[in-house]
Amino acid sequence: MKQGLLDRVKYHVVPPVFLVLFTGVIQVLIRIGNPTYKLNLESIIGNAFAWKFILSVVIWALGWLWIPGKTFNGPPTNFGYVPVYKANGELYYFASLTAFGFTLYINPEICVTIYENIGPILGVLNIFALTLCLYLLVKAKLKSNEEDPYLRSSEYPLGHEFYRGMELHPRLLGVDVKQLTNCRIGLMLWQWLVLSHFFAAYHLHGFNEGHFASTLLQTVYLYKFYHWETGYFNTLDITLDRAGYYLCWGCIVWVPSFYTFHSYYFVKNIPQVHPITAVLLSIVGLASIYFNYDVDRQKELFKTRPSKDFKIWGKKAASVKASYKLKNGTMKETELLISGWWGVARKINYTFELGAAYCWCAGAGIQFGLWPFLYSFFLTILLLHRIYRDEDKCTTKYGKGWNEYCKKVPYRLLPYIF
Repeated sequence: MKQGLLDRVKYHVVPPVFLVLFTGVIQVLIRIGNPTYKLNLESIIGNAFAWKFILSVVIWALGWLWIPGKTFNGPPTNFGYVPVYKANGELYYFASLTAFGFTLYINPEICVTIYENIGPILGVLNIFALTLCLYLLVKAKLKSNEEDPYLRSSEYPLGHEFYRGMELHPRLLGVDVKQLTNCRIGLMLWQWLVLSHFFAAYHLHGFNEGHFASTLLQTVYLYKFYHWETGYFNTLDITLDRAGYYLCWGCIVWVPSFYTFHSYYFVKNIPQVHPITAVLLSIVGLASIYFNYDVDRQKELFKTRPSKDFKIWGKKAASVKASYKLKNGTMKETELLISGWWGVARKINYTFELGAAYCWCAGAGIQFGLWPFLYSFFLTILLLHRIYRDEDKCTTKYGKGWNEYCKKVPYRLLPYIF
């Protein structure tokens, strides 16, 4: 593969730099959130409590993917593979909250223990994630019969293959790796740690309105995800990103550490927002979460509509016809929705997701500067990058159909602005 300067940076420089930067920054964040915390060997290799905690999390996650029950077929790849997922996300969510509540009931100080051991916990998660990523790389390299053309090529450096991943839908112990790492470990740890940090702060300092508003919004947001989990299997994380450090380490380690940093930060740095402000943040945040859900709901309803007379916002749903080619040369037709929210902006769901994120980060007020807002800033960059990635993918896939769609819906995120 002929490489220019940007390609050399992308394939040879970015992977090792990101591996060192992001793997190390998680422990730095702990120190920022709690200046009394001391980095030590346990922050790297964990301790007995951390290993038992993470082992319990992994077994719990696997168990719910092993339970017999309804399955969901994801979209087929361009090489004909149809991934199969377990469709029990909502039940898993409520069972996990019940398990958390029961543990808190029998051990009221468990949340303080988790807070005090967050460094070792992240150390164990890091070991687990890096080991998994190495296994996935070796597993992909040893495959001798594979229809995925990416695996048959050897044009990328080894560091890039470890970083980006190789297999699109690998399976391990009978379960889909992405569903395990993204949905059942990473996001549930986000939920558990947000709740744990709130109750740790409550145990140490008493009730705080700002922290409660932040916890409430994240809990509702995460419930929305599990309610809609099967829809997630149609997103770029699943259909485009491969299982490697970027995705698997990101969900196992980065999500529980960085996505919960503001909640962790609130334990030591007590939010000072007025109760009325906390209520307003809750209202705006809840509205943003609902609209974010409604955007995705409209698309799902349009895909499964019972008739051509299906209506959105009281009007017959309109769309742009597009076609794309499968690997075997077969042409397929689809429709790109331009009614309802999808006629307002192409990624209006991201607009509402950002609105919710800024609301739950603002639960601390502004007296602590930018630290509580790290997640919302990161999410802004992530989603902007994802917008352009998605547009590149759709331009390649749909061609003229996508260009026509963009003419009908010219705005990406904010009507009349962007």
